[in-house]
Amino acid sequence: MKTNRIAVIGAGTMGHGIAQVFALAGLPVALSDSDEHVLGKARPRIQANLATCLEHGLVDKNRAAAALARITPVPDLGSAASGADFIVEAVVENLEIKHKVLGQLEAHCPAHAIITSTTSSYCVRDLASALGHPERFLVTHFWNPPYIIPVVEVMPGDHTSAQVTGTTIAFLKAAGKHPALVKRDVPGFVGNRLQHALRREAISIVAQGIASPEDVDLIARLSFGLRLPVVGPLETVDLGGLDLTKAIQAYLLPELDRSTEPLQLVQDKVERGELGAKAGKGFYDWPPGRAAAVIRQRDEALLEMVKMLRAHGFLRPPPDQ
Repeated sequence: MKTNRIAVIGAGTMGHGIAQVFALAGLPVALSDSDEHVLGKARPRIQANLATCLEHGLVDKNRAAAALARITPVPDLGSAASGADFIVEAVVENLEIKHKVLGQLEAHCPAHAIITSTTSSYCVRDLASALGHPERFLVTHFWNPPYIIPVVEVMPGDHTSAQVTGTTIAFLKAAGKHPALVKRDVPGFVGNRLQHALRREAISIVAQGIASPEDVDLIARLSFGLRLPVVGPLETVDLGGLDLTKAIQAYLLPELDRSTEPLQLVQDKVERGELGAKAGKGFYDWPPGRAAAVIRQRDEALLEMVKMLRAHGFLRPPPDQ
């Protein structure tokens, strides 16, 4: 099945960047959001993203302009879905809202359309219960910022057809992404399971007074974190020897945090309203302007890292580049 027309439902944090990915791949994209304000901000945000890509030599002016022209804001979900071959649901991480949106998508989209969700945590089975035809539904978990991060986790459910999974993987590759297949329908897929295991231990270390948030982040970024883009955790195990891993784990694992609920430190901060950058305080203080500066610095560094990884053979160039 050819996937020539794309609909992205939800134009916020993830949706506008996902629309940009497909538009840069030469595909027309209908970008929809029920919030007119969010939809109105999507185009300027995409323009800013493209400008950053332009500054770092990832696109040229003509390609950036053509990509922007391929994205059509569509306030009505039904209109956006009605002509789509491939749909990405990117609305707020709320199961009830996602069920409602997925049901509406199925009611309006063509019978051949593939429906996906870029949920960060929900299983396929939890989402597919809203659909009459779960065989054409699966998760495509993009990472933020989606126009930079190469990997997309692809997780089919028990009822997803093999053809839909294969078509989705091939389509994402053609769009310049690196799809990774998650073989079982599990909460958090692979990436978030790894990420939150690390976060749990990091928060526990701070809660126990072992190290400050600043030093925990410093150690994570500039020790094993610096190696991760080029040598993954299991490759590192092989390089060091499984006998060494066995010896370290026998001594260390009993000491690691094994909480099955959010740690008390996080619960206390949430109760005090210390929600992070959006509230001005979390583990760090966030005065006005700091979050925007950190995000821009992050994105610029990531763009340069992606260029370096491609240059050294760790990532293949996307098609036609």
